[in-house]
Amino acid sequence: MKDDTVMSSDSARIGTLRVICRTLSDVGRVRQNNEDALIAVPRIGLFGVCDGLGGHAAGEVASDIASQTLEEVLAGSEGESSRGALARSVHLANERILRQQAAQPEQQGMGTTVSLLWIRGEAAGDRNGSTWVAHIGDSRIYRWREGELKQITTDHSPVYRLHQQGFLTKDQIRRHPQKNLLDRSLGISGEVEPDIFPISIQNGDRFLICTDGLSDALSDEEIAARLGDPDLETVTRALVSDANDKGGLDNITLAVLEVSKP
Repeated sequence: MKDDTVMSSDSARIGTLRVICRTLSDVGRVRQNNEDALIAVPRIGLFGVCDGLGGHAAGEVASDIASQTLEEVLAGSEGESSRGALARSVHLANERILRQQAAQPEQQGMGTTVSLLWIRGEAAGDRNGSTWVAHIGDSRIYRWREGELKQITTDHSPVYRLHQQGFLTKDQIRRHPQKNLLDRSLGISGEVEPDIFPISIQNGDRFLICTDGLSDALSDEEIAARLGDPDLETVTRALVSDANDKGGLDNITLAVLEVSKP
């Protein structure tokens, strides 16, 4: 079992950018085991979360395999295009999870989400931007800019598509009985379709990367209200506390980043 609560903080210079990061992973109030995995490698600008699926500790195995594989591949990808490196890392993580299932039949059906933010600075091979997202599943990445919150990933679920089509509000998604049913994740089949795309960064942008233990518990308005606090550690602890106050029904894992250009 992973520790109930793990807090860390770090900062790094990536090219002309300064990135401050606070991370926290909490088991919540109901689960006995934390099946989330954090990715925080400031020296290469890599931050993310993986939310294990499958129960009976198999979800923890899947999220650990994914997080370790992503770090390994991307840390050694100097000179490779961001899109290519991200695609390669996600596909290798999926292959390793499938191989683990084949070797351990009791872990059949395990999988994991992945939501990654990769701030590369002036990376060779990039023409569309130097900050990239790789995402599969229903963990989320939000950007908070000048007081406005925007979800920049799309949940890979039938219920979220109903929201995109205008049939459900985000609050209705949070209460829907099938909100956690996914149609894309790692560990399901040999074919994976991650969303990989570049994003722009402005001075003062904040990013929240989180598992659904947070986003299922709190509305966008509640999240935005917390992200305005000037102290990132206060933001991080308050978000986890708020989710636990709403029942803490799932593991809660998040990274909060602030990007500045001195």
